[in-house]
Amino acid sequence: MGAEKALFRFLRTGRGSPKHGVIFQHPYVHTAPRWQRGKIARALATKISIAARIDYFTKEDRSSELKQSLDKRVEEIKKKYPRPSPKVKAPPYKQPDSRR
Repeated sequence: MGAEKALFRFLRTGRGSPKHGVIFQHPYVHTAPRWQRGKIARALATKISIAARIDYFTKEDRSSELKQSLDKRVEEIKKKYPRPSPKVKAPPYKQPDSRR
């Protein structure tokens, strides 16, 4: 949401995916360490989607439940990923044999 130009540039060129949309500006995501941002953004997007469905179909106010479950999920992510995962090196590139 909010990063359409960057998304289409990513789809066209294959370079880095966009990380500057509306969801990434939320304080939970924006203040998180960079290795946790994607996971927290997905959790937030999930809760936003559920909230939209509840609002459309039932008109019930379940915001406090959703907020509590989001807070719980964010804490789980922070506990599970306190440090960045080590980078895995790609195997060296082998040039194809052109003698065939």
